[in-house]
Amino acid sequence: YNEYKSYLSKKRGMTTSYEPVSDDQTDSWDENDRSVTQMGCFNWRPRFLECINNPPAFVVVFGLSNLFMVMSYGVLGLIIPTLETVFNLTSKQTGFILMANDISGTFAAIILSNYLSARKTRWISIGMWIIVFSALIPASTTLFVEYPVPNTREGVKDTGLCNSTFGVAPSDSAGAYAVRNHRYWWLHVAGSVLQGIGGTPPGIAGSTYMDEIFTQKAFGFAISLLYIVSFLGYPLSLMVGSFFLTFYVTFDTPVGLSPNDKEWVGAWWLGLTVPSLLVLLLSAFLVLYPRQMPAAKKVLEHKIKKGITTAKEKKTELSRNFAEITKDALPALKRIFKNKALNFLLIGDCFLFLHIGVYNFIPKIYSLIYRISTDKLGYMIGVSNIVGFGGGLFAGGLLMMKKTWTPKTLQFILMTTSFVSLPFSLGVLLYCPANSYAGIDTAYPNTHLNFNSSLLSDCNTDCLCTTAFYEPVCDGETTYFSACYAGCQIENDDGTSYSNCTCTASGRATKGDCGGLCMDTFWIAITLVTISNFFLFSGFAAHAIVYQRIVSEVDRSLAQGIRQTATRALGTLPSPLLFGWILDKFCLVWRKTKDGTSGNCWIYDIDQLVLWFIVAQTIIKLLNSTCYFLCWYYFPHPNLSNTPVERYELRNVSANDSQTSLELKGNGTGNHDHFLGVPAVDLPVAASPLLSPRLGLR
Repeated sequence: YNEYKSYLSKKRGMTTSYEPVSDDQTDSWDENDRSVTQMGCFNWRPRFLECINNPPAFVVVFGLSNLFMVMSYGVLGLIIPTLETVFNLTSKQTGFILMANDISGTFAAIILSNYLSARKTRWISIGMWIIVFSALIPASTTLFVEYPVPNTREGVKDTGLCNSTFGVAPSDSAGAYAVRNHRYWWLHVAGSVLQGIGGTPPGIAGSTYMDEIFTQKAFGFAISLLYIVSFLGYPLSLMVGSFFLTFYVTFDTPVGLSPNDKEWVGAWWLGLTVPSLLVLLLSAFLVLYPRQMPAAKKVLEHKIKKGITTAKEKKTELSRNFAEITKDALPALKRIFKNKALNFLLIGDCFLFLHIGVYNFIPKIYSLIYRISTDKLGYMIGVSNIVGFGGGLFAGGLLMMKKTWTPKTLQFILMTTSFVSLPFSLGVLLYCPANSYAGIDTAYPNTHLNFNSSLLSDCNTDCLCTTAFYEPVCDGETTYFSACYAGCQIENDDGTSYSNCTCTASGRATKGDCGGLCMDTFWIAITLVTISNFFLFSGFAAHAIVYQRIVSEVDRSLAQGIRQTATRALGTLPSPLLFGWILDKFCLVWRKTKDGTSGNCWIYDIDQLVLWFIVAQTIIKLLNSTCYFLCWYYFPHPNLSNTPVERYELRNVSANDSQTSLELKGNGTGNHDHFLGVPAVDLPVAASPLLSPRLGLR
């Protein structure tokens, strides 16, 4: 503080006086009040619960709760293709399901963020309970929706051949059941809305509660472990969800049907139900944690010694009632939005979450460009994410344990990891060559009509084909939408080939598309993406500490709430719309039933899809990294970066165009080597909002 005061006096010709203001250095809670420091509920506070009333145990319980919470909605990205088929949804509609989460979460963060600073563990548990209902509501639709009855006749699967009198009606019914199910899709929207509300309290109150029970060094490593466990929920949801999808949705597998068939509908609802029940179990322990752990007292003493907070400020945070919190809301917002570095950090986070939002579509995009079935792809992406997400978070946590970094250095680490991750994310440019589809991007071999980009040709006009279901066949060079569109009239005894195909050059065709797998390309691409994720997530521990130190102790929950509001409203909210729009834009063949109702997309323009996907991702990542750089650039001086400016009373003694005199009263903590939130001192004092004598900030 004295260094800063001397610098101002010399630079601006200011006269400053410093007077210690008496500060109550008493404890912020009463050690004799069992309801504050001991685990339990109401008057029930048994001693055996004290064995888990410590920071490591809380990290374990809260981490596992987050793990299963992430699994309960992380599986949605894997089951999107199944939901689109069962409920007749477009990519925009599935995007809206994802978006509903962020809409509700945005409003929940706005309303709740300033009220989560006191009863943190209670709010965390309430959020977990809402998450449970958010998963069970959409999962319950499996009890009353219709599922496709495979085209069977006396136990033999129908072929859907050209002019098959049995094949036409079931083809129509294959789309009709999904049209009838479409009326229930709003339950998935309702579940997503509850998910956004329930995820807000754990996201805001969890990290601030941990900051109270760990020192900065330990907090960096602890938050990394929490992030590792939480983010592992996403790859585990893909792996567990892939396992559940190998079971038929009703557990009564139709004769002749396997998970490799396009008509297969896996048990998608298990991926929602099982993790949510585990969340319910663990939340019963979270609600028993006290308002303040006994370990929090030593952490508070350390923060007071370092000048990060004061006992009086901490006591105010814990004891404020509803009316006091509401009254302080507007001044607190002013304090936060005057912080230029924080504003750039918030904007950068919005672009970060806009980028992360595409992860919900990754299984679908990869299955399209690498032609790998969803049940197998889930395991591969899961392993990649464990190495990328988990490895990066663990490395970042170890880096935080190495020493006590200044907040500006932490921001530099965050900026660097963001920039380095960018080039590796371009690995998706390596993808399998797109198939050539007859009637879509190439003409039918046996046709006398000019190519007009239509599945119908003179060789299959009389076949009464439909796009209600997709069963591709190949003649060796060209892929056909189905055996019917290939004009095939006979299915051979081997069950995998057809003959008398009027649209193919050879008159024969085999099941499946012509592309096949290109696993070498896939492994190279996913390795590069894994490296990108490793660098990106290695900066998350530094990111968490920066947010806890960039504002005052009493404003931490509000700052976290603003972050959740901004990142949801401007990041994860538009992300499903953006990438859902890109997917729908390059759809070549839509599912259509007999009455003309459109549903999900069957075939995409792969080249254009990958190009637009990469361009969008690159622009978003560049903007994210640039904002992190600006945050670092405008960050306060590294030696003046921990004590909040609100703890000093700025009063106008005399001011004119050339000179401003201020009287600054310290809080009497005895350590003023750090000063957070003060704008760059080479700006004119009169133009500096936090030093303006008109504001009279405390």
